Amino acid sequence: MGLFDFLKKKEEVVVNFEEIDSNEKAIEYAKKGALAPLYLMPLRFNGPESVENRLFVPKEVAKLKDRYDDMVEDLLRQGKVSGYSCTPEYKGKSFIPCKLTIEASKDKEPVFTETINIW
Repeated sequence: MGLFDFLKKKEEVVVNFEEIDSNEKAIEYAKKGALAPLYLMPLRFNGPESVENRLFVPKEVAKLKDRYDDMVEDLLRQGKVSGYSCTPEYKGKSFIPCKLTIEASKDKEPVFTETINIW
């Protein structure tokens, strides 16, 4: 590795979400750095580290959801919420959700709702 190799642009992986129709394909894109794992029920909220709770999204989406989860955690600490859900929505056969809806509630009434449009 040369002294100025860090200046070279890394080859960006182009992702066609419609073509990712299996967990295996999503994992391959994650290995290339194009996707990141996201847990529907966050691990910090005692969500299971399981295939059923994990999906893959662009890294920016995972970071944005983490920020929303920070906000929900603050509401939880204040006693303003007692329920949480993150619901994915899909297009066609894609394994990558096109949208995520995060909702925190108290007594089954929504207190915090955010939607992340992915593609």
